[in-house]
Amino acid sequence: MKMARLVVWAGLATLAVVSTAQALDQPPVGITVQVEEAHPWRPPFRLERVGRPVTIRIVSKEAPVPGRFRLVERADGHDAARHEVAFPIQPPYEVRSEVDAEATEVVLLIEKDGAPAVEVARATITRQALDADATARPETVVNPVDLGTILVPADRLLLGPGQAGVLEVAALAHNRDVPDAQVRARFASDPKTEIKALPLAKGRRAVASLRLPHPTTTADRDVLQVAIGGKDGATLWSKEIPVMLPREALALPRFGASYTKLRYDPPISVRDPATGAFSSLDYDKGWEPSLRDVVVSLPGGGRFVFWRGSSYIPFWAGRHNTGACYEWAEVITPRPGAVDCVEPLMDKDLRYGRVEIIESSASRVHVRWRYQSTDLHYKVWGDQAVEDYYFYPDGFGTRVVSLKTDPAIEYELCELIVLSPQGAYPFEVLPENLVDALSLDGAKREYKFPIRGEADTPKGGKPPAIYRLRLNRQEEQAAVVFNPGDRSFPSVVFGPFEDRGQLVTPCYWGSHWPLARGNATGSKIDDRIALSPCHNSVMSWAANRPEPISESRRVTIDSLGVSRPVSVRHWAWLIGMTDAGDDRLLQWAHSYAKPPALTFEGAQVAFDGYAIERRATSLRVEKPSIAITIKPEVACVNPVFELIGAPSGDLAVQRDGVALAREAYAWDGRTLWIDATIAGPSRLDLVFGKSPSN
Repeated sequence: MKMARLVVWAGLATLAVVSTAQALDQPPVGITVQVEEAHPWRPPFRLERVGRPVTIRIVSKEAPVPGRFRLVERADGHDAARHEVAFPIQPPYEVRSEVDAEATEVVLLIEKDGAPAVEVARATITRQALDADATARPETVVNPVDLGTILVPADRLLLGPGQAGVLEVAALAHNRDVPDAQVRARFASDPKTEIKALPLAKGRRAVASLRLPHPTTTADRDVLQVAIGGKDGATLWSKEIPVMLPREALALPRFGASYTKLRYDPPISVRDPATGAFSSLDYDKGWEPSLRDVVVSLPGGGRFVFWRGSSYIPFWAGRHNTGACYEWAEVITPRPGAVDCVEPLMDKDLRYGRVEIIESSASRVHVRWRYQSTDLHYKVWGDQAVEDYYFYPDGFGTRVVSLKTDPAIEYELCELIVLSPQGAYPFEVLPENLVDALSLDGAKREYKFPIRGEADTPKGGKPPAIYRLRLNRQEEQAAVVFNPGDRSFPSVVFGPFEDRGQLVTPCYWGSHWPLARGNATGSKIDDRIALSPCHNSVMSWAANRPEPISESRRVTIDSLGVSRPVSVRHWAWLIGMTDAGDDRLLQWAHSYAKPPALTFEGAQVAFDGYAIERRATSLRVEKPSIAITIKPEVACVNPVFELIGAPSGDLAVQRDGVALAREAYAWDGRTLWIDATIAGPSRLDLVFGKSPSN
């Protein structure tokens, strides 16, 4: 009988060759054992990988002969454990089994009819002497946007002014005890070394944590040097972690919109569409110098960002370095001569996209994004889109899409997308319960990913629904979106990707957006995850657009200067970033969809009435004081009034005869926002030119 052994060096595996004997009392032919290399896209990640079990893959080319298969794990020549191996009854005849991290050998046996076990194959596992990793994080969490950065690569440490860091280390010695082992950490700019004992016992995982004082350098970047060694100074393992050191935080208002240029340290990954060759471009040279980013800052901590690197497609930038996006207007109908998808994310150079702060006051923020959908080669067809975003001090706002298009062209308008930083794997950052859908009829759908088909898709309830998109395992707040005109639940729930026969993403993943240039839309994972931020598409309404709030046909001039018939349509969504529970979100949805009835003194309803696109009721002021009686059918949450022609100066507000404190409302001379949930009839008295303290 001939038996070959599988040797694994540093976790890299090759296939075993098994016996060729055919007799029933000898090993069967065609069964192989493979020590499987851990897939970098599969959990566990980072420190949790240290000391992880070894995965053994057993494959039979044909239906295995009858018998009892066992996998024996051995450590230093001694049997440590045995596992039953049960092959599937249908092909592929493949089994995976995990063995202890300290196993040095695995042996596959077969027993039949009480006869002695016969060896089928074995594999020898040779490991590095020391398995270790280190990660660093800031001592306190600060939204990277507040430090002037965006989507910081996962392998970097970001420290704001004066901010301390925390280094965490895990190690496992496979061959011997190292009782005097210690962790040593220092910044390259500073000779001072932080040291902490990390005694290592053979086969036992050890962890340590060190506090890192802020580097003394005045530079805006550094390198954290980490090593594990003995007291004699010998180094057993080492790692370097790049450090970003913004010299000052962004001067963001508590509520408002600001122009800035967000920092991103790595170069832009560039692919030549003609040759497929990769190169890079300095991030600071990526766009025409006059172009800037826009950050909307909200009192609850929300940060809504229009970033050059995302082609100005806006997204919620979370505290834990991921983002949530509602998509854009994407062409569905095939365009003649188009290369790849036709959508604004292809406008990497920002040849067409522009962003502008229209309004930023005490009571309202209004940002406008103008764009054209383009293909991979920047070809456009004359259609135009404008997206207006309105926000209020409660952290909620609206997304308003206006499209001027060829009437025959179909567009997709809404998709739930999570942006992730360079080097962050989807299963590492995305929670299982990515999306909740709360129907106005009270039913709830909880979407748990991966979803592989109709059987995995939750049921129940009727549209419309308000959606909660969780953008990170650690993020307390979630992005929400609601359109009262929705006629369906998302028609596309994106399935997972597989690689090497393993599930590697919970949903669609793509490296062609944001930031990276020249890459076509992909359908599998790729190595660009190490070079660029990426996105994860969760679910889409595709062509199932909601009812527009207005629609018309006319002959006009398109973006190419051509006079032709066009369709002009407008849609509006309620959006926000919040930790609100289900009941509160349903209150928000009902309030947005159903404005209250009003009676008023000293004012008249303006032509707009309730402007759902701005979440506001428009009144024309006729006297220096007015009274508004709100008569809600459903609870009215944080009402907004546009008071046209109001006298200049301050404003005093009473609700049911009680003066409101200044922090209970916001007034900018035209728009009034009130912090109140009004469930029954309530009277507001507004006196213009009067201070709240009078």
